[in-house]
Amino acid sequence: MSVAFWGWIFLAAYVAVMFYFGYVGLRRTTNADSYATARGSYSGPLLGLSFMAMIASGSTFMGMPGIAYESGFKAAYYPLLYPVGAYIGVMIVARRMKGSGDRMGSISVPDFLGDLFRSPILRALAALLSLFLIYYLMAQLAASGQMFETLFGISYQWGITIAMLIILGYMFFGGTHSDIVTDAVQGIFMLVIAVMVIGGFLIGFGVDGFGPGAVNAALAENMRWDVHTDPTGDSTFANWWVIVLLLVAHLGFVVQPHLGNKFFALRGTAQVRWFVVTSSLAGFTVSFLFLGGVLARAIGVNPGHSDAVMPALFIEMAPAWLAALLSVAILSAIVSSSDGLLMSISQIFANDLYRKTWVPWRGQDPDSPAVDRRSLLIGRAGVLVAGAIAVAAVWTPPELLAVWMWVGVGGMISSLTGPLFLGVWWRGATAPGALTGMLSGFGIYAALHLGPQFGLYAGAFPWNDNPFAATAVGMVTGLLGTCVGSVLTNNRTRTTNDVETPEHSRET
Repeated sequence: MSVAFWGWIFLAAYVAVMFYFGYVGLRRTTNADSYATARGSYSGPLLGLSFMAMIASGSTFMGMPGIAYESGFKAAYYPLLYPVGAYIGVMIVARRMKGSGDRMGSISVPDFLGDLFRSPILRALAALLSLFLIYYLMAQLAASGQMFETLFGISYQWGITIAMLIILGYMFFGGTHSDIVTDAVQGIFMLVIAVMVIGGFLIGFGVDGFGPGAVNAALAENMRWDVHTDPTGDSTFANWWVIVLLLVAHLGFVVQPHLGNKFFALRGTAQVRWFVVTSSLAGFTVSFLFLGGVLARAIGVNPGHSDAVMPALFIEMAPAWLAALLSVAILSAIVSSSDGLLMSISQIFANDLYRKTWVPWRGQDPDSPAVDRRSLLIGRAGVLVAGAIAVAAVWTPPELLAVWMWVGVGGMISSLTGPLFLGVWWRGATAPGALTGMLSGFGIYAALHLGPQFGLYAGAFPWNDNPFAATAVGMVTGLLGTCVGSVLTNNRTRTTNDVETPEHSRET
């Protein structure tokens, strides 16, 4: 039997499991808050696996191996540095966000910032900037379409449609409960795949000789492990400076709304340690999946499209049933980010803009049962609308998902890192300072990267072509902007700013 035949069987089983957990999520959803956050419901290890799956996404399983297939071993700097930066960021803010967010009843990252600084303007602006999540969702959806095309032989357009219908099938009803539990299961699949790929690389599967040395010898000279930079080629690895900025840019990865709000689902701050340990160890393990792209290049796999190199490698390495199982597991990895992104985008409208901005502006009670019901309805409708927009936006497949998605991710990291990181730790941070940091960080990122990407002007290399380098500069600018703006506007003493009572005294 063919890979496609086995693939449909495993896909049907996978969908059945996801829909079951969607039903479980529905049973656990009682109001808008439980739909959006699953507050206080899960242990550190389970949520850690889920969190790793959300971070890993289609980029880790398709985009990064695709870059490694094109660039060789130098591409290792991306997958090996990003988890270091991302989980350092988690350790900086997780415990304080959990304690403060639960007490204030925050639902999302923009909501947390608005509550922390007592600033509706800050909440609304952060929510609008968070709409850049749609770029991230588009990248994940495009990856799923390519997986369907490679594995099942159906068109890319049918692939993205089926993938979105699967996600909507369990997310519409179960919300964040479904998101967390399904992602934890998918995280286990990811670890199994990572171990198999690492094993294939270590034995030198498919190349003449044995071991990593044989794989290295089978590569072109400019792809081998003694070549670290590419001054005339890929701007991601142009020099050591931009490689270091890969790590710096990911320090703020946690500020993305679909990641930052997951801390609220922990069963108390005591679970934060286990959450960090589980997610970081698992995340670092799956980062070695880039070796699949290197191995595929060494043995001469021709995927047709670089982002599809992993399923093509499995078809080359394994019997039909196992190749299909592994490919469906990759599809589950892509879905594990898409569902959380859908939820976060829907909550921008349901909570950040409607419940916490529009309702108080109208002089109504945001905690009333009627508002809660409407917020839940808007959240579920938002999942459907965001899904439809994402499908339409990637109807024509984009190139190199790992870089493309950073057009949006970089904007959020540049703008939100300064206010969030300084806000939870520094008593002197003020709402005007946070607004200054948010706008300056995003402005620098837009000037360095978005303007050239949209064809408005040429820009300066590598910032115009390298989203990671531009993000790092934008993030540092946001931190400095928050600091300077707070110093200039902090003309009276704040009452408190610690884990127990962190609300800021200055209002906007």
